Amino acid sequence: MAQVRKILIADPDLESVRALSRALRTKGYQVHYAPDGSRALEVAVLRHPDLTLFDEGCRLLEARTFIQILRTNPRTEDIPVVLTTSSFDGDRYRGLRDGYLRKPFNLDEVLSRIEHIFRRNEAAKDLKVEQQEIEGSLSQLSIPDLMQLLGMNRRSGKLSLERGNERGEIHVAEGRPVNAKLGRVEGEKALFRLLAWADGTFTFSPGGSPARPRINRAMDDALLEGMRQSDEVNRLMPGLPPRHTRLMLAPDLDLQQDQHPVTAQVVGLLRQPRALGEVLDLAPATDLEVLGVLSTLIQRGVAKPADADGADANANELLGAAEVHALRGRILRTKAPAKVATAKIFVCGSGSSAARRVMARVPGLEALSAEPTAVKSGFGTLGRLVLSEVLRLDFCTLPPAEAARPLWRPFSAGAVGALLLDVSEPAVGLAHYLAWEARMPIVVVGAEVPAALQGAPAGALGVVDDLGEALRALLVQALNPAPMLPGVPQVQRAIASGA
Repeated sequence: MAQVRKILIADPDLESVRALSRALRTKGYQVHYAPDGSRALEVAVLRHPDLTLFDEGCRLLEARTFIQILRTNPRTEDIPVVLTTSSFDGDRYRGLRDGYLRKPFNLDEVLSRIEHIFRRNEAAKDLKVEQQEIEGSLSQLSIPDLMQLLGMNRRSGKLSLERGNERGEIHVAEGRPVNAKLGRVEGEKALFRLLAWADGTFTFSPGGSPARPRINRAMDDALLEGMRQSDEVNRLMPGLPPRHTRLMLAPDLDLQQDQHPVTAQVVGLLRQPRALGEVLDLAPATDLEVLGVLSTLIQRGVAKPADADGADANANELLGAAEVHALRGRILRTKAPAKVATAKIFVCGSGSSAARRVMARVPGLEALSAEPTAVKSGFGTLGRLVLSEVLRLDFCTLPPAEAARPLWRPFSAGAVGALLLDVSEPAVGLAHYLAWEARMPIVVVGAEVPAALQGAPAGALGVVDDLGEALRALLVQALNPAPMLPGVPQVQRAIASGA
């Protein structure tokens, strides 16, 4: 029989205590009550609750003193304490290990927080076993929580992270982060990006640390700086172009020689047109530093979109005006003349996550509805991307199951290519049909080209895990369909620049 968890509520407000107690007991928790801080300390020592909800209105003993006393007693040091408050000044409580809850209570939020803390504590117990590997979901245990647990237990090893086709890793030694990797990015830059992941899976493998540390921060310092940078990046991004937008230096500018090192890095990269996301990846500085420089350069007119001059005013940044008209001509080659050409892009992947990822990350994609039926059914149109007044792209899905094969041929008519978002067997099977039977180009997002697609008639290539860049690569390949030659690297970044 599962052990009943005990929760202590310390709160002088009886009305809120009654409602909260009913909700907790309904969920099977055993509830203890204390009207003030002194009584709460007594109950904590005698009953050893699994969690304490301590209200800042408690008399006789205030919250921080209560927490400090618990932490200095070996019997109570591991009891989580969540502060409850009617205040809206969240910064006052940011340093609390177990956080805070605002009144009036949202009972769903309270129950979710309690379950989260219990999951975190179970993971902490697993981490205390030196040679045990643990794994789980980031939706249940966040990366900052995991890192905090690794720091508290002074663990060494590798935290492997997975989100769709993205793979990352964080190395820790004696509870300190020493390196991180995400695609072609490494060190603090990769660590700060990974800390922002809210979904995916993790695996912690105990072991030694890498030979060459690239991060020199204590765990708490790294986590606080990561949160600060994430907040600042989110503040800057709305004022900048999308990641796939190609930027360049404005011509005939006399740039000063004594530039800040980060400015020099960005200016050097922009001497040839590059996507904003590519500048972020290639510049050694952190994303926050690079975005700050880019924001300043764009505001001062030093940097601008590469296709801003002489391009079709309505052309999407994915393609230049000439490319848009060339692709339109290719689409209409076997159709009746029309002012507007519409082509299909297929999304190949297992389950609904691939469709949702495309809808969330393809810049400018207008979904048919908040939740298109094609997301769950795996069959139909997700949304439309307007490239110009004369060219539209419809993003579509086909069920990858072999039983749905009769649908593939009639529905794939009018397609110019397909994006393969994962290399599961069903998804690769569908992509193989589209590549070899329908003879359309395939772009594999964030992974190498599977053996089944290599040498495909219209080409199959892999690109970095950026859907804007992947889509541009697919459209350029559709304009110039050709198989990949043996020995050519699968990650083709040149094609994404239109070379």
